[in-house]
Amino acid sequence: MERIKQLQQRFADFLAQSDLDGQPTELYAPISYTLMQPGKRLRPMLCLLANDLFGGKEEDALWPALALETFHNFTLIHDDIMDKAPMRRGLPTVYQKWNSDIAILSGDNMLAMAFEFALKAPKGAEAARLLGKVAREVCEGQQYDLNYETQGNVSINEYLEMIRLKTAVLLATSLQMGAMLAGADPKNQQAMYDFGIALGISFQLQDDILDLYSDVEVFGKRHGGDIADNKKTYLYLKALELATERDRKRLTDLFKMHIDHDEDEKIAEVKTIYDRLHVKEAVEEVMAEYDKKAFAALDSIDLPEEKKAHLRSYAEKLAGRKK
Repeated sequence: MERIKQLQQRFADFLAQSDLDGQPTELYAPISYTLMQPGKRLRPMLCLLANDLFGGKEEDALWPALALETFHNFTLIHDDIMDKAPMRRGLPTVYQKWNSDIAILSGDNMLAMAFEFALKAPKGAEAARLLGKVAREVCEGQQYDLNYETQGNVSINEYLEMIRLKTAVLLATSLQMGAMLAGADPKNQQAMYDFGIALGISFQLQDDILDLYSDVEVFGKRHGGDIADNKKTYLYLKALELATERDRKRLTDLFKMHIDHDEDEKIAEVKTIYDRLHVKEAVEEVMAEYDKKAFAALDSIDLPEEKKAHLRSYAEKLAGRKK
C-alpha cells in the first residue's frame, strides 16, 4: 500500500502544480473546482500503477494520467446536466453552482485540454489515439443509457454492454495506456485491458448498489437517484427477472413515473420490492464473477507476482468500497 500512497501523492502534487487557470474566469473556474475536489482519482491511479508494474517512468505517465482524469471529469459535468443531478462528491454539481451553459462550455474545454495533456507524453500520439477511441465509446454508452430510460424492454446483456462502454472501457484504457507508456508488449497490454473491462463492470454494478444502499453522506450523491430518474440498472432488470407478475407490473408502473413531490415514496417502495426479492445479493454474486475474471486476466500477465501486488491490492480495495 505504501507504493500506492506514493503514486497518489505524486499525482496530487502534479495536479496541484498544473496550470488550470485561464480567461475568461467563468470558463476555467469550474474546471479547477471539479478537478481539485477530493475523490478516488481512479483512472489516473490505474494508469500510473500499470506503468509502474511494467517498469515505466513516473514522469512519462503523469500527463496521460491527468488527461484521463480531465476527460473523466468532463463526462461527469455533462452527465450531471443530463441527469439533473444536484450533487456530486457531496458538493453542488457545476451546472448547479454556475449554470448549464457554463457547465457545457467548461466541459467542452476540458475535453480539448485532455487531448493536449495526452500529447505531452513521450508516446503522445498513441496516448491521444487511445483517448480518442475511448471518448467515442463513452459517448456511445451514454447514449444507450439515455435510450434505456424510455425504452420498454432492456435485456441484462444490453445493460452490461452499455456499462462496458460507459464505464469499463475508460478504466481498461487507463490500464492499457499505462502499460503502453512503459513499453509492455501487445499481449500484456491486452491482458491489462481485459482486467480493466471486468474490473469496470464490477465497479459499475457496485455503483448501482451504492446508489440505493449506501449512506448518502459517504456516497456523496442523492439517495436512490437511479430510481428517481427511472434508470434501468442491473438491480431493476434482475428484479424483473425474479419478480412475480404482480411485482413486475408494479415495478414497470413505478419506472414510468416522472414525479418530484413523492420521489422518496417511490424510492422506498422500489427498495421494498428489491429487498423482498433479494436483488442486492443477486447482483453481488454477479460482481463476484466479474472480479474473478479481472484477477484471472491479471494472473495471465507475464510478470512475477510481487510486481503485480500493488495493482492487485488497489483492485481488491475497490471491490470493497463504500463510495
